[in-house]
Amino acid sequence: MRSILIIISTALLLFSSCEEDLLKHEFKNTPRGNYDVLWSEFDRLYGAFEAKHINWDSLGEVYRSQIYDETTGEELFSLMSGLIAELNDGHVDIYAPEFGLFSSWSRRRKPYFKDVVDQDWSDVVEMRINIKAEYLKGRQREYTDDEGYNFFSGYIENRGKTYGYLCIPTFTSDNFPFSFVSSAVDSFRHTSGVLLDLRFNGGGMTENFVKVMNIFSSEKKLFLKSRLRDGTEHNDLSEMTSHYTNPGPSSLRDVPIAVLVNSFTASAAEHLLLGLESQPGVFSIGDTTHGAFSTVKEKILPNGWQFRIGPQVVYAPNGRLLANEEGEYLEGIGIAPDYYSENKLAFIRMGYDLVIVRAIHLFPDE
Repeated sequence: MRSILIIISTALLLFSSCEEDLLKHEFKNTPRGNYDVLWSEFDRLYGAFEAKHINWDSLGEVYRSQIYDETTGEELFSLMSGLIAELNDGHVDIYAPEFGLFSSWSRRRKPYFKDVVDQDWSDVVEMRINIKAEYLKGRQREYTDDEGYNFFSGYIENRGKTYGYLCIPTFTSDNFPFSFVSSAVDSFRHTSGVLLDLRFNGGGMTENFVKVMNIFSSEKKLFLKSRLRDGTEHNDLSEMTSHYTNPGPSSLRDVPIAVLVNSFTASAAEHLLLGLESQPGVFSIGDTTHGAFSTVKEKILPNGWQFRIGPQVVYAPNGRLLANEEGEYLEGIGIAPDYYSENKLAFIRMGYDLVIVRAIHLFPDE
């Protein structure tokens, strides 16, 4: 189950703001009828066509020309998957019960660890068990929510110094254990640094990540701007909305923070990373994140297949598109960490987490 969950944690039901919006009009339940609904709903609602330089009209004709009355369900699903794959968007996917889930995200088959081929959630579980045994020495505090997500915290001793460690595996929980997180943060105030582990965190609810962001923030900072698709033209976007960190009296201050991320750090977890990177004394380490920043609208085709659309476009604090050094919009590409460090499962099984080890050595000497 967890294997499916993480693959689209990056494509699941995990995101910062998710709205179900069922189609309310009559459409023909034919291969072309279903395809036309998919294409037209993206044409009407998707926000990042211009940011990604996508010619949606041209793509629509290329794939539509391959659909006939005799097109099978499997062929139709493959063509629809090909169409949305052109977007390379971490929050765009299509699900058919008989064929499964297809994510637009181009790295959908990326392994969890660089020395393995297949995605196996048990490897992630093994990694977290080893962290508890080898780094926290079995003295961790833990909380497991109703969905089986395991939050845990503790201390790592290294070279005569103590570092706080907190694993937040998700922001999806309706009963997010903020009191557990807050208690961990309180216990970290006199440590030499904190490791906030967001690896394999596929995102979740806005209110959950915002609480965590603010308790780890020391200054009020603008960290992101955004606009929403609000008209018929691809460039019809709302006025800019600004997003700020907002630390409170109990927020952590004057303690350096390492944020651990990887390609399966998505959505709300990426927003948290952006917020924390606006703060002094924070650095990120691991692999480039997922690239799933937009809010989400959920839709249902006449044949019952489900798909998701991202109507939001995000911008850096300076008002320019959130982009990498090559000028590419980061939806589907992700945030590059300050320091690259990828784990190997073979090392994990020897009790050695490369990302944790390197993060500790990057903390400043007191």
